[in-house]
Amino acid sequence: MSATPHHHDAPPANTGLLVVAGILVAIPIVALMLVGTYAKDGPRLAGFPFFIWYQFLWVIICSALTYAAYRVVLKARPHRPMNPEGTEFLDEEDVR
Repeated sequence: MSATPHHHDAPPANTGLLVVAGILVAIPIVALMLVGTYAKDGPRLAGFPFFIWYQFLWVIICSALTYAAYRVVLKARPHRPMNPEGTEFLDEEDVR
């Protein structure tokens, strides 16, 4: 029996889902780079100019899109179970 630990390759990731996650992260970046679309005073909301409340709205949207991208990446990259110490991956027969 060999004393060297088992080496397991990571399971393949779903590239299509990773692209979707990248797009979800890129949406707020692109939207907020287009300053000309929201650099204006009106319409006001509760006394705040459009520029202010539009950017605040993007804080919420960006949080939602980042969380969605995180969930998509978790789905795209399958999990390999590890031992309780976290030092090595478990074999298929050890998981059951």
